Amino acid sequence: MDEATREMVKGMIGISDAELDKLSPGMERMLENSVALMGYKIVAEVVEAENCFAFYKPGDKLVFNATMLNKDETTAANVCTDAITPLNTAIRAMLSAIVNGEDPNKYIFNHVQCIDTGAMHGGLGRVLFKVYAEKV
Repeated sequence: MDEATREMVKGMIGISDAELDKLSPGMERMLENSVALMGYKIVAEVVEAENCFAFYKPGDKLVFNATMLNKDETTAANVCTDAITPLNTAIRAMLSAIVNGEDPNKYIFNHVQCIDTGAMHGGLGRVLFKVYAEKV
């Protein structure tokens, strides 16, 4: 990793040189390509929602800059823990694609569902998200 990137990361999160030396090659590549990551936002848009305690409705969006929620662009009223796990998997796959210079929207499986099983299976609700990347 180049010195400018090392210093930037150290200044941002307080990580030591010894800790930076232990990073995986993939994490180093991500940090070296952080400018590419900043060129995208990841959107999780609600396309279906039934009986949702987070009050999601079709058209609501959770917007992420890399792995951080962009509160200013998010239109959903809440962030539900039942949605985070499946969204995290999709978001990380897209971030990996960006870091590797690939199209983050190339994935076949671009929809994820919250982990609530819905009323038909003993749960309460069900929410389906379409996940996609947009250039900023």
